[in-house]
Amino acid sequence: MSTYVRHVTPVAPERANGLVARVYEQANTEASSIGPAVQMISPAPEILAAGWSLTREAHLVGAAPVLDKTLVALGVSQANHCHYDTLAWLGALRLLGRPDLADAVDRGEPPADARHAALLDWARSTATPGAPAPLPDEPVAEYFGTALISHFINRLVLAMLPAGLTPGTLDPADEPAFEGAPVFRQWRTDRAPGASLPLLAGLPEGRPPQWGDGTPAGTAYATLAAAAGQGAGLLTPAACHAVRDVISAHRGRRPADTDHLDEPLSRLPEQERIGARLAVLAGLLPQALTDDEVAAWRATDRRYSDHCTVYLLAYGAMAAVGHIEADLAEAHTSGAESA
Repeated sequence: MSTYVRHVTPVAPERANGLVARVYEQANTEASSIGPAVQMISPAPEILAAGWSLTREAHLVGAAPVLDKTLVALGVSQANHCHYDTLAWLGALRLLGRPDLADAVDRGEPPADARHAALLDWARSTATPGAPAPLPDEPVAEYFGTALISHFINRLVLAMLPAGLTPGTLDPADEPAFEGAPVFRQWRTDRAPGASLPLLAGLPEGRPPQWGDGTPAGTAYATLAAAAGQGAGLLTPAACHAVRDVISAHRGRRPADTDHLDEPLSRLPEQERIGARLAVLAGLLPQALTDDEVAAWRATDRRYSDHCTVYLLAYGAMAAVGHIEADLAEAHTSGAESA
């Protein structure tokens, strides 16, 4: 196992081939080094490709300023208590030439720019069940896509990266070499929208949500949802039903504790309950997922691999993100109808 990714052995860039190599090449060329938050998903190339595509098409290209969408990713990460991603996005703001903005947000102060403050408030509100704060800007697909991929990646980071790991390191005990560097190291102005979509060829196709229909971000979101949904095949129908019930009861958001997560799973046979609990934790309380629990699940079937592990965690994470997407879509539709 890797020292900087839990539960699986990631694909190192120098050993990558096929779809993983193509994703690594595009990500490395356009934006970032291939750090732990990218490599952790590599045992499941389809999830990796769809996640990168949504990141690129929603966050890195399009009409909305990258700075504004970075604030969205930062706000989501703060609301999810994802320290690794919070540090990464603060570093990205500094790389974008706004150390003053990064420092203010890090101190807990609202941005001086009212629109930036509203975007940050909106992003944070998406982590709470119910209608989010009003989205103060367009285009919706880019902001929605950025928020949703942030919720997804936050959950996998909390589940799969060691506590204390910081951007710029490969060991929790190391000092960061450069805060934010593993996320973004360059800002290109020649990125063409849709250039990541060829990476999705042959992957499961989902129906783009109404807010993203006709946009690359909408296509990438639909593919990620469809690919992660295949992780349901690792559970029995009864276990999938239990997972959906528990995550739905919390609308995909973080509960105060695990006390109310286990009771609905208690009626499942033990072997089914182990996998169902992993999926539930990945969606609702990923920081509580332990190495022993993952090992116990993998011990129930010798066929379970790193590929399966990423798929099960992605299934639980995306089941939660689906509820957040539904809340955003409902609020957007209601706002459009009342306008």
